[in-house]
Amino acid sequence: MAKSPYARKEWLRKHSTSKEMRWLNNGIDAAVKGVGSGRKSIQAPGSTQEDWSRTALSKGQLRAAIIIGAILPLFGIAGLEGQEPGGAFFLAEFLLFMLPFFLAVLVFMLFNKSTRSGESGESKAESSDSKLYDGPDLTDEAQYTPKPEWMGEMVPINSRSDARMLAPQFLKQAQESAKILQTTTEPAVFFERYDFCVGRLQQLEECKKYGVPVGTTADFAKYRSLSFRDGAVSEIIHRVADKYSVKIESLKTGKAKKNWAEKYSKAFEPYLPYMSNAQRTEFVEVSEELSSLAEKDNMESE
Repeated sequence: MAKSPYARKEWLRKHSTSKEMRWLNNGIDAAVKGVGSGRKSIQAPGSTQEDWSRTALSKGQLRAAIIIGAILPLFGIAGLEGQEPGGAFFLAEFLLFMLPFFLAVLVFMLFNKSTRSGESGESKAESSDSKLYDGPDLTDEAQYTPKPEWMGEMVPINSRSDARMLAPQFLKQAQESAKILQTTTEPAVFFERYDFCVGRLQQLEECKKYGVPVGTTADFAKYRSLSFRDGAVSEIIHRVADKYSVKIESLKTGKAKKNWAEKYSKAFEPYLPYMSNAQRTEFVEVSEELSSLAEKDNMESE
């Protein structure tokens, strides 16, 4: 049976070359294939499959490595000038190809690992050191829903660059709000600033979705908790009452004392709808105590 022109040409290519040339061709083919198929078998100890996969070469990088490896052997072939190559020549050509080739592969792998590790870090930001909160898990705990009008402007965050630019500002505002909430004796400041603080924390959570690290502490988690918010409201009720009681006791006239007791009630009245039933009951009791204090001091002064 006659061989086709293509089959005859292929047979001549395989049998017309020397043993050394065939060994060189097979060696180069094995090296190139090994970059793609042999990577699993040469993983570094302790490395995970995910870490190793980040070093995989793209087709363009593999082609570039082959071209780099072929430069020196081509110069060697060009320098033959009609001379018959021997086994030593092919061995030298093989080494001149392999060394630059594997060096280029190593450089590309290191480059891929360093650049792709950043992308992997972003995808893990929700569970890594970029966590906004390290405190209690609020998944099964009732969370406080702030009033939108008091949350401040909710800035749209549409990219990593937006998140990176805005996160420090949101964090600073949240920290300042937390300090104010711990010391203020003005009900208006407390209720509105509390919701503003929660709004800043929600904005920081949006920044986290883009992998931007936010260096906050576990203390911020509590502001999202409904039970903590209830406790904070109870605290502001008594903190303001302490301030007013000192003022009442310092006044001389019964009328002035009574006016200050009434001021306490009026300061909280706009925010009664944002208290729980238990908090409103507690507020009424404290308000009555201040009124009794004003009347008692008034009677004693008479």
